[in-house]
Amino acid sequence: MKEAVFQPQWYCDARYAELEREHVFEKLWLTAGFTSTLKKSGDYFTLAVYGREIVVHRLGEELVAYLNVCPHRGGVVATGKRGNTRPVCKYHGWAFRNGAALTGIPMASDFEADEAWRDKSCGRALRRVAIQVVGPVIFINLSENPLPLEAQFSEEILGWIRRMGTTSTSIQTDFRGDYNWKLNAENIRDALHVLFVHPTSFSGVMPDALNVLKQDRVLRVQETPLRRYGSFGAEKTPDLRALSLITDSHIDEGQYWYDALVDRCMPRESFLQIVLFPNTNLYSVAGRYYGMQQYLPTGPSDFHYRLTLAMPRMLRAFDASALLISIARSERCVIDEDSVILKKVQGNLAALAGQDFRFSQGDYERPLMDFMRYMADNIYSSRVESSRVESSRVEWCAVMLSKAVMAGGAGRAGLAA
Repeated sequence: MKEAVFQPQWYCDARYAELEREHVFEKLWLTAGFTSTLKKSGDYFTLAVYGREIVVHRLGEELVAYLNVCPHRGGVVATGKRGNTRPVCKYHGWAFRNGAALTGIPMASDFEADEAWRDKSCGRALRRVAIQVVGPVIFINLSENPLPLEAQFSEEILGWIRRMGTTSTSIQTDFRGDYNWKLNAENIRDALHVLFVHPTSFSGVMPDALNVLKQDRVLRVQETPLRRYGSFGAEKTPDLRALSLITDSHIDEGQYWYDALVDRCMPRESFLQIVLFPNTNLYSVAGRYYGMQQYLPTGPSDFHYRLTLAMPRMLRAFDASALLISIARSERCVIDEDSVILKKVQGNLAALAGQDFRFSQGDYERPLMDFMRYMADNIYSSRVESSRVESSRVEWCAVMLSKAVMAGGAGRAGLAA
């Protein structure tokens, strides 16, 4: 057993959320979705991170991404979560070639009286977002100077994503998560929770896991005096590429009617999970279908949950929409089982933020503790302390100024007397 790496305030304090926005979500590569969501020219979907909405758009043969903000007065190109449109602002009709440079203004004489400047864009454009495609997965990066994708993900991770091949059709569903996004990111790294949170949901397909629980009986623990446990983290801060990982769990689902209709290029008796730092759970279920769970933060205590399901390449075409909807319902039941617990965890952490309360972690939680140690050392530590110092300095200056004003007022009152 180990002393916990995390602090409760990481999950509810706006200062930590702001650091995550600046140093994680605006610096690192994020999954956007599956390529099969964008089949025809003009197809798009949007996703938002801390309020910044990004459009991922197929224009001809090219996939592009840009902020959904017109440089005129903040109008939008995309009004829905997904659809089909041209890169034209829906507020005043400004048009942008390939989702980038401004190339058309309706009623241009009303915008520019000087005819010499009327047909000049003067550098106005939609702000492009870096985009890369690996296998069937689209990645985006909000940084103006994005790091190489290979600096964030190992070749093993990228190799498994390429092995997924192409996807043929997909559906997206969105809902709100009423807790900090990191609780989900940690939950998918926690192997033991499945045995206790999802015993019924997985009993038919993961018999090996449940047999382990039956064989490893409850250990009767002796009550002993309070003492500090060992701590995790004496080693160096985990490398960024080590924070994404692969898990492979045996499942036994038998045969399905559509098995011969899709190219099952992923392991056929495995729930193969590709956990992508910072905020994505990408997985293959027996090679039959793929799932992508994205945890898109909106604030310190809530996030936008997007679940996307996709079919592998079809060997013979068939309408998979009803099948995917049925799978989505089953997946949502599992997600809801997690949410019941994680909402309670969020409430407990918020109530105990800043208080002296001892949490513990076990050796099996190494992937979680690596995640937490990276956040503590690379994202939070010195920056939060600097924030506290600056906040204290500002408060001290305000107090001293207030005292000076009061003293000055008292002096003037004495002179008047």
